[in-house]
Amino acid sequence: MLLKTRFYIPPLRKNIVQREPLLQILNSSEGGQLVVISAPAGYGKTTLISQWLHHSPHTFSWLALDETQAAPGIFWRYFITAINQALPGCGEHSLQLLRDNQNEHALENALIALLNELDAISPSSPRDAMTLVLDDYHLVATPELSGQFNSFLNHLPPSLRIIITSRSAPDLALAKRRASNQLVEIDQYQLRFSAEDSNRFLQQTMSLQIDNNQSQLYFQETEGWIAGLQLIGLSLQKADTTPAPAVENHHTESNGNSQLPTPSLQRNIADYLFDEVFSQQRLDIQNFLLLSAAVPRFTAGLCNALTERNDSLSVINHLDRHNLFLLPLDNHGVWFRYHDLFRRFLLQHFNGLNADFRQQGYNTAALWFEQNGYLQEALEQRLQLRDWDKAETLLLQLLAGDDEINTLLPGWLAHFPQEHSVHQHMPQTPSRTLSQQAFEALLTSREQQVLELVSQGYSNKEIARQLHISLNTLKVHIRNLYGKIGVENRTEVLHKLLSQDDRSP
Repeated sequence: MLLKTRFYIPPLRKNIVQREPLLQILNSSEGGQLVVISAPAGYGKTTLISQWLHHSPHTFSWLALDETQAAPGIFWRYFITAINQALPGCGEHSLQLLRDNQNEHALENALIALLNELDAISPSSPRDAMTLVLDDYHLVATPELSGQFNSFLNHLPPSLRIIITSRSAPDLALAKRRASNQLVEIDQYQLRFSAEDSNRFLQQTMSLQIDNNQSQLYFQETEGWIAGLQLIGLSLQKADTTPAPAVENHHTESNGNSQLPTPSLQRNIADYLFDEVFSQQRLDIQNFLLLSAAVPRFTAGLCNALTERNDSLSVINHLDRHNLFLLPLDNHGVWFRYHDLFRRFLLQHFNGLNADFRQQGYNTAALWFEQNGYLQEALEQRLQLRDWDKAETLLLQLLAGDDEINTLLPGWLAHFPQEHSVHQHMPQTPSRTLSQQAFEALLTSREQQVLELVSQGYSNKEIARQLHISLNTLKVHIRNLYGKIGVENRTEVLHKLLSQDDRSP
């Protein structure tokens, strides 16, 4: 018996963001083509197809898949039934063959019969062909089923268009289909929201009273990841507070700081990524993800050193095929990074590992960077290790070799203890010390405003009132600036500021 709800198209929510460029791509698809929409969890794959079908006047059928349909006999019964529901009469002979025959050729004969029936149907135009959506195909994509489905697609008639949504690239001879114009593709880079989309989503779909600067902050924080924006919207609705104001230079690859409005939201995002992404990976892939997240960007050689394996390139290719929030940093497939929110999630788990193990990872990364001539990256790893003497050596090497490195100097110096000799080797600017510049390099403009008011003795309520922000938002800024300048309370802030004044010329 087949479950009827598998054939229900998901309903559309009100005030949904219209994805016009993507809808045009789908409108251009034709019968005889495979449409593959492949992206990580939470990029709106299902919503996009549902939106298109609700606004596209042609025959279609929907099939929601899960692991229970991975057996070929079950999958094909659902598949043929879905076609039969949209095209009454089509597929009945094939279903009868599956029921009456249990020999090894029954499935093959049933699929041949189905293809012949579909071939006898002539749509008025290629774009009017029936559409069959296979939602979450990755859940049934066993080698056996993929082989059968690939053979079926090789003979796909012009009366049928098949759309697949998947979290990984399906093993369906995509290169061959791409070359023969039998494939239409939409990936995560096309699916992610633009800044304008993010603004419309938060203001219209989520009904938030939020200005464009605030939505820009959350767009940058999520890099257009729709599920992340939705979790932010739900958190703000629940809190019913003014969102955090937009900030400059919030993107912090090296330390994982976040501008998300509440700790509970950060937990919600972490829970989502754990349930929907991390926990579904093999143990060796989980270990690879955690170790490679120790560095802001990585290459196969660095990952070989970090993981003590020699096949990191194939693992990186696996991450790419399975859409595990991997982003290329060049056109040659050499350097990569993770989506910022995904890396923060991985770092939370990495930081829960044994301290000696973590130190070993950072040290391995530092050595690899040094040996391969990436001195800036090596310096950042030494700072992470609090290996001040080696960090000073690297910093002096950088200063000797590149005058332009001075623009990055204040941020690096802020990590060193004030009593370390590195400060004695640094030149003073005419009006202030480099460590004072470091404060400005580390803090956003809003955090500098908060710091100034804290130093003047204003209470949290008074600061929030002066800056026109909520107390919750203020607490986020205070927590961030405390972490950046290495203090735990207001008293330590004042001591830190006094020490800066003492060092000014």
